[in-house]
Amino acid sequence: MAIFQKSQQWLLTTLLLTLTACSSSPLLTKSSDLFFLHSTQVYIDMTDARRNGSVVDKGLFYPKNTYSFAYRYCATSQESATTDIAEYQQLAKRTCDANQGKLVHQSTGTWCVSNANTIEEAPIFYARISSTELWADLCLDGPFITMRVIENTDAAEDEWRASAKILGYQPYSSTRQLMSKNDSYGQLYQTPVAPLDDQTWDQESLYIYNSTGQTVCLYDQANNSPLGHTFLGTVESVDVGKVRVLVTAKMKGDIRTAPIMEKLEWHDRAYITAPAHSWFVCG
Repeated sequence: MAIFQKSQQWLLTTLLLTLTACSSSPLLTKSSDLFFLHSTQVYIDMTDARRNGSVVDKGLFYPKNTYSFAYRYCATSQESATTDIAEYQQLAKRTCDANQGKLVHQSTGTWCVSNANTIEEAPIFYARISSTELWADLCLDGPFITMRVIENTDAAEDEWRASAKILGYQPYSSTRQLMSKNDSYGQLYQTPVAPLDDQTWDQESLYIYNSTGQTVCLYDQANNSPLGHTFLGTVESVDVGKVRVLVTAKMKGDIRTAPIMEKLEWHDRAYITAPAHSWFVCG
């Protein structure tokens, strides 16, 4: 009987240890202040101007809908925009430092990483803030400020790392080329978001490639138009990774972020063929 009781006690102890080991996670013990998404949300809530903005670029597909957060608001003046951008960049630096990380500047923007420039490097979060020079088209008093955060808050690390790569993180390699920080921008490197490689597919790309008749959009920022244009149409056919779309409308700006869409003159029927990942679902 004593042996049986000891056996029960041993099994119970083992079970408890196993459950503790399985449930333990660095994310569960990590302070909310170490999450840049949390810091961003607190930052937004600090002034009326920021609170009056809106969440934009709402991803419908994984991994963007899980890890990415984008927000825009109208600054009250050019001076306040400059101050806001400087404060947000310092916030990103402080949060990265608190995570014992380092900011590295890649072609897609700035990532806070652990073990920077080693084979153990891992992404912690992505941070970006910018303003449009043509704010008069969008706001009454000051620039249109855009912030973007990419961060893992509750997923497994291997899942997060794979998703971060799809969302723009370039892992360390002996041939990786980092961008030199432009000091005029402060802590966060600002460059246009680079397009995905032709070989990169995500759920949205696959869905579009297999959904003839789906309404899709393509955003194009030509050199002569800082705001860019959105082309809207329906998928007609696909071939070797490219999607042919019957485009029926052209609009000013990015449909995912512009507060008001202004339709521009366009052809009765016109086709655009582009890689699947260039399109996104918009209807």
